[in-house]
Amino acid sequence: MSHFPDHSPPSAGHLRDRLAQAGLRATRQRLVILESLLLLPGHPTAEQVHRRVVGQEPSLSLGTVYKALDSFVAAGLTRRVASAEGSCRRYDADCSAHHHLFCTDTQEIIDFRDPQLDTLIQEFFAAHGLQGFQPQSFSLHIIGNKLASDETIK
Repeated sequence: MSHFPDHSPPSAGHLRDRLAQAGLRATRQRLVILESLLLLPGHPTAEQVHRRVVGQEPSLSLGTVYKALDSFVAAGLTRRVASAEGSCRRYDADCSAHHHLFCTDTQEIIDFRDPQLDTLIQEFFAAHGLQGFQPQSFSLHIIGNKLASDETIK
């Protein structure tokens, strides 16, 4: 699912504002890469972003897409997410606190939010601590398989 339910492109002003808030210049390349990242469903790879942007910017290289995505990660506009097998980098434009479910059958990464689970994790670390380490945030990566709708546990 894209970050815009009707898959309509975000306005240029919206994209410029997001880049400015992150302290990045709104170059044409960054604008089309950010737009693609926001519109592509799921957690796209740099290659998927590149395939989408070359329609608008044919001279844009895959290396430029990687550099832009890395600058988005450094600026807090997106997060890097490993695939289920950890072999490729995928990107998540949703930087809010959430976890990921990795389906090994479909290679899909599904966002998962559960405030009760978050509270349990926070309470666990408050009670047990980690010697010489202070957690600032956390994100679980749970690997499994999606069940067919008739196999779903109620």
